[in-house]
Amino acid sequence: MELSDILLHLAEEENFSGTPGSPALYQTSNFVFDTVADMQRALKHENDIPFYSRGTNPTVQKLQQKMAALEETESCLVVASGSAAVSTAILGNVQHGDHVLSITKPYSWSAKLLNQLLPKMGIEVSFCAGESTEDFLSHVTARTKVIYLESPNSWTYEMQDLAAISAFAKAKGIITIIDNSYATPLLQKPATHGIDIMVHSATKYINGHSDVIAGIICGSEEMMTKLFQTTYMTLGPAISPFDAWLMLRSLRTLPMRIKHIGETTEQVLSYLENHPKIKNIYYPFAKDFAQSDLADKYLKGKGGLFTIDLNTDDEQRIVAFANSLKKFKLGCSWGSYESLAFPAMTVADSLNYDNPDIINERIRLSIGFDEASVLIADLEQALAKV
Repeated sequence: MELSDILLHLAEEENFSGTPGSPALYQTSNFVFDTVADMQRALKHENDIPFYSRGTNPTVQKLQQKMAALEETESCLVVASGSAAVSTAILGNVQHGDHVLSITKPYSWSAKLLNQLLPKMGIEVSFCAGESTEDFLSHVTARTKVIYLESPNSWTYEMQDLAAISAFAKAKGIITIIDNSYATPLLQKPATHGIDIMVHSATKYINGHSDVIAGIICGSEEMMTKLFQTTYMTLGPAISPFDAWLMLRSLRTLPMRIKHIGETTEQVLSYLENHPKIKNIYYPFAKDFAQSDLADKYLKGKGGLFTIDLNTDDEQRIVAFANSLKKFKLGCSWGSYESLAFPAMTVADSLNYDNPDIINERIRLSIGFDEASVLIADLEQALAKV
């Protein structure tokens, strides 16, 4: 047998007749065809038929089908990061001269897209707090094409009335987009309340193992086709098949992970709620959360991300608290197996993480798989330093 036949062709015919217990990984950039007609058909329907993995890949397709079903939408695109999901969704629905209305305090990189990049393209962006639906919608103009929401957001967890905003938007032909990363489709299904596009940082709970960066976009078949044919294929934010395969693995345990994290969070918050060294707790199910009606209306369960304000403005004591944590690791992400602490002061001098509410004593905590008693003991010894 020729060397080239051995290296390039031997054993590469698809003749396996069994069913793998785990989804197959198609770690390939390219697909080949038996006839010109087959190739033409694939290229004509590239959003459905694998032609080149920048567009469609069988492993990625399995993840798309599962995520669309979880969000109760018709279709889904999987991309390489949460920021890619936000950018792909927004840029695919606006053009020069349009207006976008966004909630205040979106995720920092979403904010950069909205207040730095879009204006350079001749797209006006307005920001308004979404707690009052009437006040928020008063900022809609005749040129508004997109309303961008985060409910809850990922620092102080403000929420918006999704049903009221979507009803208003549909009547005016405005596309609504929500970052649903905090809740995941297990705890909140915005499509059932009329929201057009759901985006996720799938790096968080959906993957949940701190080994994949990914983003999700869910919506109607018509909308996902529109995005596929414009921003998705043009900007090229495709995820690798291997990362999609890892996320298929992660989805198997998503309900159990969310359940365990929620139960642990409830116990940790019970310890912190009356602690004299805690000034404020921000969490959709905290006793004094100002929008408890929206939390009860839209959230089907409890997540593991919340924020505390220490009862001191002494920077040394705040740093001592953070540095003393052992089970909570210092890190910026959330929603994975490890428990994390993110002191707000760390972004004060950052070139990348703009935050209008940098408060030194503010620390965001993400609950992972640690037992509640272990985390409480860790917080107790660290709070002794405050």
